[in-house]
This record gives sequence, C-alpha cells and structure tokens, in this order.
Amino acid sequence: MTTTRAENRKLPAWIGSILFHTVLLFLVLLWFSFPSDPHRGAPGERAAIGNIVLQPSGGRQQTAEDRQQTTDSNLESITVELAQITDFNLSNLPTTPALSAGQERNVPQPSAASAANLTESLQYSVSSGTGIGSQTGDTTVRVFGTEGKGTNFMYVFDRSSSMDGIPLRAAKAELIRSLETLEDHHRFNIIFYNRSMLRWQPPERGRRLVFATEQNKQSAMQFVASILAEGGTSPREPLLEAIDHRPDVIFFLTDGEDLTPAQVREIEQRNSRFGRKVQINVIEFGSGGFMDRSSRLLRQLADENHGRHEYVNVLLLR
Repeated sequence: MTTTRAENRKLPAWIGSILFHTVLLFLVLLWFSFPSDPHRGAPGERAAIGNIVLQPSGGRQQTAEDRQQTTDSNLESITVELAQITDFNLSNLPTTPALSAGQERNVPQPSAASAANLTESLQYSVSSGTGIGSQTGDTTVRVFGTEGKGTNFMYVFDRSSSMDGIPLRAAKAELIRSLETLEDHHRFNIIFYNRSMLRWQPPERGRRLVFATEQNKQSAMQFVASILAEGGTSPREPLLEAIDHRPDVIFFLTDGEDLTPAQVREIEQRNSRFGRKVQINVIEFGSGGFMDRSSRLLRQLADENHGRHEYVNVLLLR
C-alpha cells in the first residue's frame, strides 16, 4: 500500500514537460523584455568601443585617426570643387592640418570688425568696378583721338573762363558723344572744374561710378549741357579725386598747364599706391602748333600714368 501511494503522488510525464517548456518560454520573453545595450547599434551599424570602431561584417577595424583622414579627404574634395567653380588659385588656399584622435577642429569665427571690413571692400569693388568681374565687357572709349580701354571711366574737364566759347562747346559735344558709346554694364562719372569742382549728381546717390543706363546717361548729358565757363583753373584736386574713384581710364581735358612738377609727382604717387595704375589720358587745348604750345608737364602726366597726350588746336575747332 505504501508503494502504491508514492506512485500515485508522482506527476505524469506530460504534465512535467508542459511545466518545463512554460518556464523556458517565460525566461525567453523576460530576456527580450530588458532594454537593449545603449552601446549596441542597429543591425548593420558599427559598434564603437572607446576609440576603436568594430565592423559587424568582420572587416578591418577603423580607428578615430582613420575617420579623421576620411573627413580631411572630404574637405579637400569640397575645396577642389569650390575652386573649380569660382576659378580660385588652389596654391593660395590654406591647407587643413591633420588632427590627432579625439582632437576637435577649431574654426575661428570672423570678428564683427573683420566682417564689416569685408562687406565694405566688396561694396567698394562692386561700385568702383575693381576686383571680381572688372575686366568683363571691356570697350574702347575715345575723346578727341585719345583711346582708353576698360569698363569704368572718369571724365575730368576744364570749365575755366579761358574755355568759354568754341572750346567748351566742342568739349561738351565730344563728352556727350563718348557717353553715347557706353553700354549698360559700363560705369562712369564726371567732374567739371575751375578753382573748385562741379560734380555730376547721378540718380544713384552714394555711388562713385554708376552704370551707364539710359536714365543715367540722359541725366549726365543734361548736366554737361548746363555747364558754363567761368573762373580760374586748379586741376590738382579733381585729378586726385578721380584717381580715388579707381576707374580704368581718366580722360583729363584742359586748356592750360596749371600744374607744378610737385603736383605731377603727387598725382603719380597717388596713382601708384593702389598697385594697378589708372590710365590718365590728357587732352590739351591750345592755339598754334603742337611743338610751340604743348605743355611738357601735361605730356609727363600722361606718360607717367600709362596714358596718351593729345594736343588739339582750338583754332581748327568749329
């Protein structure tokens, strides 16, 4: 009877199997319910341990130095593409130094003063025609036989009392003809002078050189037509101001020398300090033959500033 009761207390085998698999399933579900390792990446991603990067596919291990080399390579590729687009000289670009593992690249930010200077330089380049694009669309402009090639032109004309009558009428007519040859992408400005300067005030205020649009040319022609001859002559300051406008060519017209050797040197030195000299063409009005009346200093002014000197006998003007 004892043996029979012990055998009756044993569980059947199929019940034990069910309990075993139930416990096993519970443990599996419990395992997957725990949060994943924060360092474990998604399937197919690389797992990072310290400074070592493990490839899941069993490939070569990649260190932080390898990643930095890849970054520098990408930066160089971008620099080459930018240089090709903007036509920069790559030899003038700063090189990017290699960084050690864990080192961050520190890119200095421009100061407010530097940004302001850069903005002012760009605005000046656009308004004056110097810098990027200043050599595109060149044209040849003529005034009484002197020629100047470029995109930006200044006219500095004498309006002293000695220019009264035929000389001033001829000068104004020639200036208007010259303006008519300019196209929209060219720039210009005008100064008439005697003892003081009479500047054209273009519709685009605040600009040193303005585009030769029809509106601007019509305004300039009306200004030229209104000019009267009076007073003495002092060309030094108008020439210095015209140089500061940084055109490609200055057409300087006068009927008298009115310059000292020291002033001619001063004008040449002012022109030289910018690196690229402005061409100064000199048109000299006079009466009589060239050899008898032509001014040595005016010829010197043209020669020292890459310009031409043209003598015009006003007795032949109509």
